[in-house]
Amino acid sequence: MPEIQDKLETTDSRVREATPPGSSALELFQRAFDAGQIGVWSWDLRSRQLTWSTKLDDFHGRPEGTSDGTVTIAPPDVGPQDATGVLAAIAKSLQTREPCRLEYRLPGRSEREERWFEALVTVIVEDGAVVQMLGMCRDVTERLRINREVRVRARQQETLAGLGARALTERDLQKYFNEVVTTVGEILDLEMVKILELVPGDAELLLRAGIGWQPGLVGTATVSTGRETQAGYTLAAGRPVIVEELAAETRFTGEPLLQRHGVVSGLTTPIAGRDGRAYGVLGAHTAKRRKFNDYDVAFLAAVANVLAGAIQRRQLDQRHELMIRELRHRSGNLFSQLLALFSQTAKNSRSLPDLVAKYEARVLALANAHRLITEGGWKSTSLSELLNTLLAAFLDRISLSGPNVFLEPDPTFGLSMAVHELATNASKHGSLSVGSGGVELSWSVTRTEQGLTLVLDWKESRGPVPRRSRRPGFGSRLISMVIERQLNGQVEQSFAADGLRARLTVPLTHERWPGSARPPSATAAP
Repeated sequence: MPEIQDKLETTDSRVREATPPGSSALELFQRAFDAGQIGVWSWDLRSRQLTWSTKLDDFHGRPEGTSDGTVTIAPPDVGPQDATGVLAAIAKSLQTREPCRLEYRLPGRSEREERWFEALVTVIVEDGAVVQMLGMCRDVTERLRINREVRVRARQQETLAGLGARALTERDLQKYFNEVVTTVGEILDLEMVKILELVPGDAELLLRAGIGWQPGLVGTATVSTGRETQAGYTLAAGRPVIVEELAAETRFTGEPLLQRHGVVSGLTTPIAGRDGRAYGVLGAHTAKRRKFNDYDVAFLAAVANVLAGAIQRRQLDQRHELMIRELRHRSGNLFSQLLALFSQTAKNSRSLPDLVAKYEARVLALANAHRLITEGGWKSTSLSELLNTLLAAFLDRISLSGPNVFLEPDPTFGLSMAVHELATNASKHGSLSVGSGGVELSWSVTRTEQGLTLVLDWKESRGPVPRRSRRPGFGSRLISMVIERQLNGQVEQSFAADGLRARLTVPLTHERWPGSARPPSATAAP
């Protein structure tokens, strides 16, 4: 190798063209090579002269006519990871007298990006000795890029097929999530990947699974769904969102979770859910600047679709299990519940017609809740839909406001009874008993020591002055029973000058993503 290097660097001749004057055939060949974007060179070992076409100057980013006539174009220009291999291939070809083929790259500089070249070299032997080497070079950057993309795309498709197969067999959803984030990180060559779960109230996303995040954040950290965060913007847009440089981003500022980890570039996409609602967000990020191509976007979106299918399938399984348990439980308790309700109603009724009216209304409230649950296939029930059904007769006098919250069967039944009693009391004794009265019914989702909690506020206005009873009626006792005893919640009631104020606080269970490893804490993402 050292002697080869010496030979390549000894001559200082500068021969601009390999075409002697008056040789029209060589000129035509030269033009043909240039037209085909091929550079040619010749190294005469006897005269130690190297000649090459002007196309090689162009390849190496040098002004025409500045090459020095030596093979020193290789070591300075060729990337350090390839220079040794280039010289070794030439040395081996000289030794074996066999042609060789090699690839090397020229590092990017100024406005020129990194380029890849292919060189084909042959050896000329005369009288048993090597006298000359001939070679041609061509830019193969685009070909290699296409080949690399084909390989990457094939690997992505293979990975998607594997994740799809695992989604059909893996019953532990958390284990599957962990596998997905690890796989996405490997395929996209990114150090941070996350699965964010949209929690009840739709105000926050829980970091359900991830890699590359600080210890203790997975399963506890939350991200706002506001449009100021990349995750929130992704949910609002309903499509993949690409960020090349977070610090220069104008669409959003980025959540503290990304800023704390020094994220520069990232790609996020919604995880589609049923009824047009997203389950959450799948994201992949890096602390280095990265340009994502269409294949990266398509891959992450496809993984999100596979995740959505896995979540929905597991929910269906859980729903079937729930239906069986509920049928066993409720078929045995329904009659005893109706009998107890009848007995308590009878004790507080003044006459048979009064008993019939009260009992029929309470059973109807239970029936409406039961219908919403069963018609939805025992899925979680929309609180807005439930309230609109229960309060249909008073909607012109009751204002409803609150986030999109979904309830499990038990809270659905309990709140149905409680809201029915509030409306019944208001229509008989409160603000709904007079033409000018009304009710403001609002709700929100907050975090307490019990976790995510639904807070429902009932506020009557412009009603008659309430009569304070020393002993609460059956309706009030029924509200306390279902909220406090059955749902482990709290009931607060007070009387203002124009009507009742009631606050119902109910812990929320979370059905939408089964198999959570641990409940979310009250800690927001740092």
